[in-house]
Amino acid sequence: MSASPPAWGERLLGALLPADVRGDALDDLADQYELRLTRSGRGAADRWFAGQLFVFPLRIHLATLFGGPLGTPQPRRVPARRTEPRVRSALTDFRYSARSMARNPAFTAIAVLTMALGIGATAAISSVVRSVLLRPLPFPEADRIVQLQETRAERDMFEISFTYANFWDVHDQAKTLDAVGAIRWSSRNLIGGAEPMRLSVAGVTEGFFRALGVTPVAGRLFARGEDETGSDARIAVLSHSFWTTRFGADRNIVGRDIVLDGESFRVIGILPPGTPWLDAAPVFVPFVRPNAPNRDSWELPVVARLAPGVTKAAAQAELDRIASHLASTYPEAKGMGISMQGTDDWVASESLRRALWILVGAVGFLLLIACVNLANMLLARATTRSRERAMRAALGASRARIVQMAMTESLVLSVLGAAVGLALAYGAVRVFRSLDAGAIPRLADARIDGWVLLVTLAITLFTTIVTGLVPVLRAPFRDMSSALREGDRGVKGHRTGGRLRHVLVTAEVALSLMLLVGAGLLVRSFGQILGVERGFQTANRVLFDIGFPQAQSDSASERSGLALMDIVARIRARPEVTSAAVVHVTPLGGSGTGMGFGAADRPDATGKEIPWAGWRIVSNDYFKTMGVPLLSGRDFTEQDRIGKPWKVIISRRIAELLWPNENAIGRQLVLWKGQGTSEGEVIGVVGDMRDWGLTDDPTYSVYLPTYGYGMSPAHVVVHTSLSTGTLVPMVRSILGEVDATLPLSDVRTMDTLVGDSVASRRFTMLLLTALAVIALVLALAGIYGVLSYAVSQRRSEMGVRMALGASGGSVLRLVMLQGMRPVVAGLVVGIASAVALSRFMTSLLFGVTAGDWPTYTGVALLLLGAAAMSCFVPARSALRVDVTKALREE
Repeated sequence: MSASPPAWGERLLGALLPADVRGDALDDLADQYELRLTRSGRGAADRWFAGQLFVFPLRIHLATLFGGPLGTPQPRRVPARRTEPRVRSALTDFRYSARSMARNPAFTAIAVLTMALGIGATAAISSVVRSVLLRPLPFPEADRIVQLQETRAERDMFEISFTYANFWDVHDQAKTLDAVGAIRWSSRNLIGGAEPMRLSVAGVTEGFFRALGVTPVAGRLFARGEDETGSDARIAVLSHSFWTTRFGADRNIVGRDIVLDGESFRVIGILPPGTPWLDAAPVFVPFVRPNAPNRDSWELPVVARLAPGVTKAAAQAELDRIASHLASTYPEAKGMGISMQGTDDWVASESLRRALWILVGAVGFLLLIACVNLANMLLARATTRSRERAMRAALGASRARIVQMAMTESLVLSVLGAAVGLALAYGAVRVFRSLDAGAIPRLADARIDGWVLLVTLAITLFTTIVTGLVPVLRAPFRDMSSALREGDRGVKGHRTGGRLRHVLVTAEVALSLMLLVGAGLLVRSFGQILGVERGFQTANRVLFDIGFPQAQSDSASERSGLALMDIVARIRARPEVTSAAVVHVTPLGGSGTGMGFGAADRPDATGKEIPWAGWRIVSNDYFKTMGVPLLSGRDFTEQDRIGKPWKVIISRRIAELLWPNENAIGRQLVLWKGQGTSEGEVIGVVGDMRDWGLTDDPTYSVYLPTYGYGMSPAHVVVHTSLSTGTLVPMVRSILGEVDATLPLSDVRTMDTLVGDSVASRRFTMLLLTALAVIALVLALAGIYGVLSYAVSQRRSEMGVRMALGASGGSVLRLVMLQGMRPVVAGLVVGIASAVALSRFMTSLLFGVTAGDWPTYTGVALLLLGAAAMSCFVPARSALRVDVTKALREE
């Protein structure tokens, strides 16, 4: 029986083992094989040997690197005279690293800044993601809270609010829900301060706060019965932020009265802080069940809490039965369904979630680029310090000791980079909060907290391992004798190390290109959004709100309407004002109710869906003020009053849909089709506007006259040459002449309104662009550093070439080709990777495809040109070699 392992296995292991310990290691393995063969037989020995094919090479490599026994013979080393305690050796390594970095301040500054950019960007983005997506909702058992929404599949409507009657039916019939609550918004004037203040006021049912599981900071919340029909409870609950800013967090406010629109409300409680819902309005009042709730106006967001022990599937099944019963009982509820949404989507929409996770991936790429850059720098430095390492080994330092020193230096650099990075992250988070226009929920709460510090610590350890081990693992430990003989002059770099540095440059270029492509796509998309035809003008337009008290009767509404028209007329009379008008829902407001519509003189096509339009109440001159062309017909006059007989102005899309190639003026338009039977005479057709969002199609729009209607608040648009700072005092003066109790609020330009409507897109674009620019700078620095090092190591070679007749151009071309080879490889890899990854950005793009070739071409040319310049500078230095000195060195 042969006592030797299989010959093929020995050959395989011989190829995998280091040459300097290969013979002893294989002899040891053969002895262990023979022992198992004698004890257990051939089968057991062969199975053990098969397992060693995977384990044994790893054990040998680790033993060779760290000097541990691991059951294998170790190469002889000069024994150390004494073994330092670990703490003392660590302190020695830290002092040595500090002195080494002090002797090379330029290297240290570049290395620390490199890591600071990577770690700081990661910490800043982590704080945003933590605040917006990962921070728990401020509700107990938040996983049992759901939001309910109506659906109308035949109208392609899947996420709409509840109608009043449908909500109360679900409220009364659902047994699987422990609490069901609704909320609706209005605005009222707060009287009692230095000047009147317009407040958003949320009316909520008693079950609203029970569904959220809220416990008040002080006082109590609404009780059962205080939202029932006939209740006249004048009570209010304050939001935490309003209580803090308006009343200085005074708990004694509970039990006192506040005056809203001239009516006193007793403050009964203070809400805890939190988003969402708890900051929905400064003041919450009871939403009382109406006597005859309608079933044709979707206005109520609804939240609910599952009853104990009830699953979401069971609750959904019950809601489906309730919806089916309502749809079969009431014509207005035909086709009704009820959908249930968990709390995961409350804080951030799907598109915002995707954008933030894309930023997380981008900052991960940036961190990798920073690590690659530092590893490249340390690798080049380790090569030039091989004589020092050889001397330490000759004096008895183990390989583990040398590795510890290298890791200590990497740790010091990473810790310094983390410290500077946290300072940068702190400033970046403040900038992020300043960029917020309210479009990104909870961004205002982003900060560098303990969670972010833990993430930073983990990143620091990761960068220490990556940047410290790469140079050590690639260092030529076995060639210590030649390093000692030749000194630093003879160290020309390790061929394998040179290849690794080129691989790292390729990785940097590829990662940078992916970030640049992502940023380029978002920039192109943002430009497409801003350049889209809006249908209205924004230059020199100012928008503000005038707060009229809630009208309690038709006569009060009429008086408010007359006062509003008086104010607008006074504004128009000023010579600096071109025109002024009123609208009840601002453009790009992102909210508002809709109506089904149709042509009274055209039969409906069987099975055809009822088209849906947004509607706005406007005064005359609204289209002139907004720069919307009146295509045919006329504008509203004071004789066109809201109500029957209806007079309406429609957008061009409606006219072309209902009466293609015909004159729409004088035709009868069915209003609120499917909900009522009102008809309105078309008196005008205007251009299309993108009312609900710049990324949406131009809306179907129906405009109704404001005369006879009191708005609360009234949104006034002014076309003027005045700045907002000059316009506001003028308007306040006019309000003082008409009614000094009317507050002026929410003053902004139309350009600001447009900017706010794309705030989340702008935020994502700016951050990804900033990350891409930093990545580009780091990549170019890496290219420059690697090529500069290569040129410095080959100065003698360049001198010999030029002494033998090589022209400067040929030497320059040689160096440039050497530097650009990994760049081109990185471009190829980066473009292929960007094509694969950019499909995840499709939902964030507008007017641009994920494979937009101009973006890819522009980014590739930018990176190629910048890399060529980074290569050209060190390549030029190769031409300044002293030929005589180079020949003397050789």
